[in-house]
Amino acid sequence: MNNVSDIEKLIEDIWKEPIFSRITTKKLDTSFYSELSKQIPDKFIVIEEVFLRDELENIWESYQAHLSEYEIFPFLGTLGEAVICIGYGEINRGKVYYFDFDFGCFELEGDRLEDFFSKLNLSVPKV
Repeated sequence: MNNVSDIEKLIEDIWKEPIFSRITTKKLDTSFYSELSKQIPDKFIVIEEVFLRDELENIWESYQAHLSEYEIFPFLGTLGEAVICIGYGEINRGKVYYFDFDFGCFELEGDRLEDFFSKLNLSVPKV
């Protein structure tokens, strides 16, 4: 990863209203993602936390050893300490992933942030 500011640009919509306020009330239905729903026992992934912009350096220090090989960066915390991540590599840049220490890393079928939001019934605010 080049630097955290690159990640900030990829996920900046996460800190905009109404997304920021509403996202922690959302559950991701795993049936939207065939591979994920086959591999994990949960029907829903509960989003508990939006990682704040000023916490990104510390978040990366905590997860780098586990996530750098996938070239993904966590931006949402979920129930059970799994995370929703954004790809930052040449091939996966901007794609959304689910990472679970028990079950591994799952690309959410090529979804970009806007696709992911739509599955949570959130819309990207118009600027």
